Amino acid sequence: MIIKNLTQISHLILIKTMEIYLVGVIITLLSLYIKTYIQEKAKIDALKSENKRLIDQTEKIKSKYSKKLEELKKEHQLDIAKRKYKYESKRDQYVSFFQLLDQFTKDNSIKVNERLTPLIGEFSTNYLNAPDQEAQTKAITTFSTEIQKFTFEGSQDLMKIKQQTNTIRMTASDKVIKKLDMLNLAFEKTIEQSNKTMNDLPTLMLHNDQQKMQENQIKLEECGALVKKYNDELIALMRQELDEI
Repeated sequence: MIIKNLTQISHLILIKTMEIYLVGVIITLLSLYIKTYIQEKAKIDALKSENKRLIDQTEKIKSKYSKKLEELKKEHQLDIAKRKYKYESKRDQYVSFFQLLDQFTKDNSIKVNERLTPLIGEFSTNYLNAPDQEAQTKAITTFSTEIQKFTFEGSQDLMKIKQQTNTIRMTASDKVIKKLDMLNLAFEKTIEQSNKTMNDLPTLMLHNDQQKMQENQIKLEECGALVKKYNDELIALMRQELDEI
């Protein structure tokens, strides 16, 4: 009976011991699970926080560079607009200038053909057919007066050309400005030689000085050739300048 009771007691103790052990194991496993869960959750939260930080940073970078890109686009468009305006402005100035030169050449050709040539013929006729000294003097005076008109008109035309070149100087390159100066000087010499040729003409015609008239004509042609040379060089420079805009 005693042995049976001891056996039962031992059995109960064993069961209790196993229960305690199992409870301990469960508690340990639960503790490990909770600890692991907390650690993993902390890692996940940290990753989420890092991901959010990276996303925010990425969005800021995208926003920054998108803004920068838009600014660059605007600057590029503004630069294109400025270059377009500069090109068109210079082109219009250059075209206007050469239109003025063309008109100047055309007008002077008309003056020579329609006014100067008949004037010379009229002077020659009036002077040679003059009955007396007074009539000869009148023929010379009339011719000189008309020549002075030509001289004045030539000076006025030259002034218009200079005014146009002053406008071009504001935006032109140094090379173009230098060539403009050379062209203006060539025009001045041409007008000066032209005036001299016309003013000398009455006296030379009276003395029939063909050699001197020929010399004046050669000098005038040389001046004209120099004007054409500088004019062609200026056109080439202006084209180059427009291409470089």
